[in-house]
Formats: sequence, C-alpha cells, structure tokens
Amino acid sequence: MTQKSQDIEFNVLGCKVRHRPDENNSHMAKAVIDLVLTEVNQLKASRPTLRDTDVAVLVALKIATEKFQLEDEYRNNIFKLEEALETALQTTSAIAN
Repeated sequence: MTQKSQDIEFNVLGCKVRHRPDENNSHMAKAVIDLVLTEVNQLKASRPTLRDTDVAVLVALKIATEKFQLEDEYRNNIFKLEEALETALQTTSAIAN
C-alpha cells in the first residue's frame, strides 16, 4: 500500500486547490503546480487586462501544445533509433557473413 503524503494547497487565479499526491509523485506534483503558477503569473504580467478565464485557457493551451510537441519529438526519436538499430543490425549481419 502506498502512503499518502501531506496535502498540497495552492491558489490558481483565485481558485483554492488541494492536492494529495501519493508518496511516489509528490515531487512531480509540486513541479507541476510550480509550472502552472509560473505560466499564469508570466501571462498575467505580460497581459494584465486578460480575464482570469482567458488566462486559464491560454495557459492550458500552451501546456497542451508543449506536451504534444514533446510527444512528437519523442516519437520521432524512437523512429530514428529504430532505423539506426536496423542499419546497425544489417551492417553487423553483412560483416558476419
């Protein structure tokens, strides 16, 4: 059974949120919260006239875009690795024969 760590309380755009990560991901949970708060604060500082709902949507879109870009990059790197391994296997087979 996984132990629960202490609740993490934070405020994003006036919404009080409490999160109780399990012991294995408390560091990640804090990093995610810090990322969201940083993005919100940067956007509000650069565009102070935006409504909080607009800020929330723009931050969500930015983080989602970054997530998909990373997944795409990861997938492309896996394909390149597979191609390099296939080439290496073919070269090794050719040398062995």
